[in-house]
Amino acid sequence: MLTATYSIVTLKLEQENMRWNFSALQQTILSSIKNLNHVSSMEFESMLNRLSQFEQYCQQRKVEIFIVPALRKFTREADTLLDELDSLSQHCFSILCKLRVRLQQVMREGLLKMEEVCSSIELCCSTIYTRLCKREELVELAERVIPHEEWFDLAASFMSHDRIKARQLPFSFQEEEEE
Repeated sequence: MLTATYSIVTLKLEQENMRWNFSALQQTILSSIKNLNHVSSMEFESMLNRLSQFEQYCQQRKVEIFIVPALRKFTREADTLLDELDSLSQHCFSILCKLRVRLQQVMREGLLKMEEVCSSIELCCSTIYTRLCKREELVELAERVIPHEEWFDLAASFMSHDRIKARQLPFSFQEEEEE
């Protein structure tokens, strides 16, 4: 029982950290695009890079690596939610790809519909936020349906995963400040 509690708390803390990181990233991006006249295509590219990095980071979370496979193994109850999450991920990826193409056109041709780009970035942020909320539902479902004896193996996997990540360089979604 304690192992299951440890695992659930670990997942919830990871989720809370993701929400905090995303909130900071979103605030930075949205405040940047409010003043359209002062945002260059390079700044837009930087925003897209940070959103893409956040997306990649999301795919490396414990919930993705360990909980999703466990849910697929132990219940069909998660299928609809997992399908919805996959759809949101694909939608976000599609938005980011289209924005990259659009920015490349801008850099070549010098044409830019700023409102269109800003709307797409806002849609991407909204999609990521929706997916983060759905991930919370997934953790709650996992807590309810994964058998207690399975949580021990999951906890061991979490600790191993944490050791590996601790050896890697820290990652930040915020722009580094220039001195």
